[in-house]
Amino acid sequence: MNVRGRARRFALGSVLALAFGAGAGAAEDLGEHLRACAACHGEHGEGVRGAEYFPHLAGKPAGYLFEQLQGFRDGRRANRQMTWFVEFANDAWLHTIADYYAALPPRTRAADTSAPPQNAAQRALAEKLGRDGDPARDLPACSACHGTNLAGLAPGVPALVALPADYIAAQLGSWRAGTRQSKAPDCMQQIARALKPDEIQAIGDWLSHQANADGVRPAPAGSFALPRPCGAVAATQVTP
Repeated sequence: MNVRGRARRFALGSVLALAFGAGAGAAEDLGEHLRACAACHGEHGEGVRGAEYFPHLAGKPAGYLFEQLQGFRDGRRANRQMTWFVEFANDAWLHTIADYYAALPPRTRAADTSAPPQNAAQRALAEKLGRDGDPARDLPACSACHGTNLAGLAPGVPALVALPADYIAAQLGSWRAGTRQSKAPDCMQQIARALKPDEIQAIGDWLSHQANADGVRPAPAGSFALPRPCGAVAATQVTP
């Protein structure tokens, strides 16, 4: 192992020891040791104003956050900086990070970098796909998996409210290109490849304007069933 790798393993080990042995002050101390995350995702995981390509993390389901960290470590997602942070991390440490951000107050206001207002045709297209989907193309609605309020579903489906339009479009593009992958079956790759470019842009713009009341968290596990198997979501959460 090279010097950089040893140094990072030492650093991770130090933070793990802190996280599991600091008693009541563990969460606060852990936040101090995740300062590098704050540069892109906000001091409290709430996102950074003007950061079009970085999502908020606060209040998202821990299972979803853990799977994304795993994905950067294991090569299912491509981002050099994120891979650098987690490539030597074990699952216990990734769970610690995921649990920390999941416990923070969720970001529910519309994106700071939301797109300009849509015209009537663009809004109608996005709302149809977001609320109803397109059965003729076997496209489920965004709300069918992410909830009618788009706040997500524990333990593995994230909120879509408050995400920048360019981030949403970039992620759908990554699924289409295969540079972002979820655990099989990768339902989002199937959906992204079925969407047309103008639909992706319309959905991203529309979602960036969506918001919820303060404090709205993902629905508890089992609150509703998904229309198809998707990644690590339990089969019991899929409509028969």
